[in-house]
Amino acid sequence: MQKRFKMKTVADVLHWEPYLEADQIEALKEVAPPARIAGKQTPQDLNDLTLGQLIQLESVGAEKGVFCAIAVVLLGKDAAWAMKAPALPMLGLRNMVVQEQDRIASLFASLSRDPDPAEIMAGIEKLSFGMFGLADWYARRMGISDHEEAFNTPWVRIWQCRKNDIEEADYQKRLQNIRTNMAKGQKR
Repeated sequence: MQKRFKMKTVADVLHWEPYLEADQIEALKEVAPPARIAGKQTPQDLNDLTLGQLIQLESVGAEKGVFCAIAVVLLGKDAAWAMKAPALPMLGLRNMVVQEQDRIASLFASLSRDPDPAEIMAGIEKLSFGMFGLADWYARRMGISDHEEAFNTPWVRIWQCRKNDIEEADYQKRLQNIRTNMAKGQKR
């Protein structure tokens, strides 16, 4: 027999969610994001966020929970508002945010390359600077002296620049190998 719970607000969801059965939890994961909440149009994806907002969404979510992060970063509200917010629209936003965070993480992960032996010998594994490192790389690439400007740049633009630079570096490496092999062939 399925238990029924009254969940009108986010606070209700957080209270009752641990007691829900698997099929009820799955049903909550299917709630679609609303077009509007609290009189504000809601995003259908996270493509318009800046790098700083993306980081803030993650850090507020880790500290206070995803509902608070959504309220603060996407809706410009506070944590108290989030707890009183209507359950279904916020569940829809949570579902979208979780899916988008997974998609964005996969996009950035797709840019990683296995280091070659020379890079390993040089200690490339020690060069992991996280999101600040990404902002720092972008700032240096664009000749920006204020890192805040990099954090205020849409993450999609930063990802695309990073992708372009990696593809260019891969091309240069292939070209150098071809030239080296051609030079070796001419010496014979």
